[in-house]
Amino acid sequence: MATTHVNIEQQKTIRENVLDVITTISPKDRPALAKFGRQDVTNTTVTWTTDVLDTPSAVNKNNHGFTVTFAAADYTVGAQVSNYTQLLMKQVAVDESMLAVKVAGASEGELNRQKNIKMESILNDLEATIVSNNTGVAPLPNTGTVGVSKGCQSLVSNIIDSSQQDYGRVLSKSLFNSLSRLCYNSGGKPDIAMMGAEAKDAVAGWVQQINRPVSDDGKKLTDVVNQVETTTGFQDLILERNIPTAVLLLESQYFKTGWLRELRWKDVGPTGDFVGGWYTLEATLICLAPQSSGKITGLNYVV
Repeated sequence: MATTHVNIEQQKTIRENVLDVITTISPKDRPALAKFGRQDVTNTTVTWTTDVLDTPSAVNKNNHGFTVTFAAADYTVGAQVSNYTQLLMKQVAVDESMLAVKVAGASEGELNRQKNIKMESILNDLEATIVSNNTGVAPLPNTGTVGVSKGCQSLVSNIIDSSQQDYGRVLSKSLFNSLSRLCYNSGGKPDIAMMGAEAKDAVAGWVQQINRPVSDDGKKLTDVVNQVETTTGFQDLILERNIPTAVLLLESQYFKTGWLRELRWKDVGPTGDFVGGWYTLEATLICLAPQSSGKITGLNYVV
């Protein structure tokens, strides 16, 4: 039915309404980088030493006036642990026309918007690296061998495979406590447990929720678990989206991110009708006491 007045379908010169805002919908939470300490390093291979005490003895008894005979077994030799730095890079370039046009939501300019995306992305890559199960590789530039940093999963000493011993590849209280005891018996006292969302859901199913019943603004909370108590103490539960099929039980004081090269942007030279550059950083993970922490692997959760 024809109308007797101009409507929005007929009018051809209506301006587009593009909101002057751009929302990043990808995650930017990096709990491992936030939780672990920081240390500057000065080599692409970083090495540290661990010592162990003698086994406690209740029969260490001696006669008054004793004499001492020394033996080679009296001396404790430290064990060396190494990791390698990993060089990360993110690049981007935009043509000169993109700098000239007005982009909705990019008041700082398109290049700066793209740089911010790459900065957040390279830090996300570092987060994924330090909680990974990477096999460490020493960087050897002359032979083209790229350096790879070991992550938490490849440095910790205590390991339980959930596909073994009838665990059923799900996170149970028995499985969690078993790893906690392994760490404790090795001299550790883990204080954080990093896991994916489904693993944390599993914990909520067997933990009596007595902690954090009320939110900061006074609202009652249900089905929220942020801390558990095992036979070896309390562990804070930390969501880590990069490990959906594993759980890390860590004594956080022994973990540090080692920085060889800080995050830095480098502009590319004028080689065409564009401007751009790249971000680089070089870092590794330091775990001063691998025996204090552990992991559960092989959980049957969606990646």
